Amino acid sequence: MIINAKPYPKIKDIFFKSFFYNTENISFYPSGRIALLSGLINLGVRKGDSIIIPAYMCNSSIKPLQAFGFNIIFIDVDKNLDLLVTEVMKVLKINKSIKALLVVHYFGFTRNIDELVKICQSFKVKVIEDASHSFMSQLNRNKKSIKGNLEIFSMRKSLPIIDGGALRINKGAKDITPVCNKNCISKIADVGYLLTRFLEKFLTKLGINIYGKFINSLKTKIQSNKNYKIYNLDVKACKASWLLKKYLGNKIYLKDAQKKILTNFNQLNHELLKMGFKLIFKVFNDNIVPQACVFYDNKGGLVEYLRSNGIGAWRWPDEEIPEEVIQNYSQYPNAIFFDKKLVIVPIHQNIAHSECNYIIRVLKKWKISN
Repeated sequence: MIINAKPYPKIKDIFFKSFFYNTENISFYPSGRIALLSGLINLGVRKGDSIIIPAYMCNSSIKPLQAFGFNIIFIDVDKNLDLLVTEVMKVLKINKSIKALLVVHYFGFTRNIDELVKICQSFKVKVIEDASHSFMSQLNRNKKSIKGNLEIFSMRKSLPIIDGGALRINKGAKDITPVCNKNCISKIADVGYLLTRFLEKFLTKLGINIYGKFINSLKTKIQSNKNYKIYNLDVKACKASWLLKKYLGNKIYLKDAQKKILTNFNQLNHELLKMGFKLIFKVFNDNIVPQACVFYDNKGGLVEYLRSNGIGAWRWPDEEIPEEVIQNYSQYPNAIFFDKKLVIVPIHQNIAHSECNYIIRVLKKWKISN
């Protein structure tokens, strides 16, 4: 059995009658990292200004910021994946060039950032909420509930699409993102994506493990060779792709997806606790829709074991952890610990009850052999 890390597109979902979700307050971009860059530029953050970024972060989000000319200041997360207010305060007092701070809602779990926002406001520092992992959770929020100056999305982490970068402005700010007439992704790219995903699904139905060592090494090589140079530094919002609009226009799909994800999370969560695994998130409120089931691997090798058994588990940011972070363990011990020790297992809307049972059986075998 092969369990994909991301949901597959389905013909019936794409062509279902649309009941449009309100997107009038959302600006679209090809990716979340471009949305982040555009948001910072439009908030008035300039070349040479400094931005506080959690050390537990992926390099692909940071590269465009550095290419534009921002100075990145890393602060380690604490044991709960939060930025400590005391650490942020210390850095803000020392460095007057800081103009923005990024907070991340990891793995679908909305963080309480009220105190951070209050501190940043006192220093006239902008706050950006990174909801790249958390589109399904943040979808339940209205504009009034945004605590920072803006929030960014990467909807392709939750939906079977190729684009999905977006940002939403806080209630207290006017819309500052001009829209150009071009599409984020062409229809040809949309069709190419669909064909690639259908081919991938066909191969997995034949039992081909797309998470084996050879295919995985190819993916890693392609990812590492990506060019993050930003040619158009005046980044403008664009039109969402045809496929993204179809999914955002299908309220039934979105609600069913949220319900299915929560069902899968609860099933895995319950069994993992019985097996003795330590979960990073155990309790959540009604507005939270986890991106994945996240737990600790204290012995090492569990992600590779799951992938060898056809389960699209992963570590994050893994190969994309910033070089400055990975080379400075004394400064960023928690970020490096989470990068090495967290196991992330998919629970997306396409995973059936029987597939959750398969994941549980594989994990039980691991427990017995270790």
